[in-house]
Amino acid sequence: MKRYKLRVYVTSGPDKGNLDHEELFDSIEELDKRYNELFIYKLYNLNPTAWGLNGNDWIRIMGY
Repeated sequence: MKRYKLRVYVTSGPDKGNLDHEELFDSIEELDKRYNELFIYKLYNLNPTAWGLNGNDWIRIMGY
């Protein structure tokens, strides 16, 4: 079971800000690498958000 995910958002057009897709990862290192590939400073709050699985709940990882 994957324990981490990135939620990636639409950055332009009429659906701007809506969820585009989620990417799942086995480790925080994999998530961090992919986050750095996707992060664009000028997008501010449209950058991906990172989440970690805690039992049956996804909890947002602060700092991403």
